[in-house]
Amino acid sequence: MFSLARLRKEPALARYFAFVHPFFWPVLIWQLARAVEEVRAAGRSRAMLRVMWWGGVHIEYLGDAAPNPSAYRPVEPTRKPWSDPCWSSAVPAIFNADESHTLFFPRICGGFEGKAFALQTPREGMKGACARAARPDTS
Repeated sequence: MFSLARLRKEPALARYFAFVHPFFWPVLIWQLARAVEEVRAAGRSRAMLRVMWWGGVHIEYLGDAAPNPSAYRPVEPTRKPWSDPCWSSAVPAIFNADESHTLFFPRICGGFEGKAFALQTPREGMKGACARAARPDTS
């Protein structure tokens, strides 16, 4: 046999026992067990209950139905992970990390001195405004 004093200390049931008069605790236990059976028979996991002072329990709302585990399908990734070898590439030597600044910023690095332009002097490789001599600012 179960002890009502022990059930009263259970955290999940303590608020129900606090609301119901101690004389009606057996009715409360019987009504809660009946409500749990009804909720399980409906295939639900939760419900909103209304408890009366004399131990009566009414199911006000049933919770959502449990999701079907076979209905869940994880989302397929649309791209390959970064560790996949398809993202790697053979970068040409002209774009080497050590020398790329000379190719893309020739004026800062002293003209065209990269491997691709080894036959040209710094002024020969430049055209247009870059090839003109510097003029002093007279403003």
